[in-house]
Amino acid sequence: MMDINETKITSEQSDSLVRVFERHIRDTDHPDFSNMGFTDWIDRDVIKLHYDDCLLAAVPDMLIGIERDGYSHT
Repeated sequence: MMDINETKITSEQSDSLVRVFERHIRDTDHPDFSNMGFTDWIDRDVIKLHYDDCLLAAVPDMLIGIERDGYSHT
């Protein structure tokens, strides 16, 4: 996966990433995501799609797309 820290994302996408992490990752007992910190999750499970500048974030049992305006959807 690409290092998200090397790419430009919008502040709205950044805020949305925090919300997604707090809702789906922080307190999960899912074996693939339990006890995972925010930075580790970003490094391992978030990518930026080049063709539309959307972020794609893996969370337990689904993928969430995060648009440039911060709108997130499955």
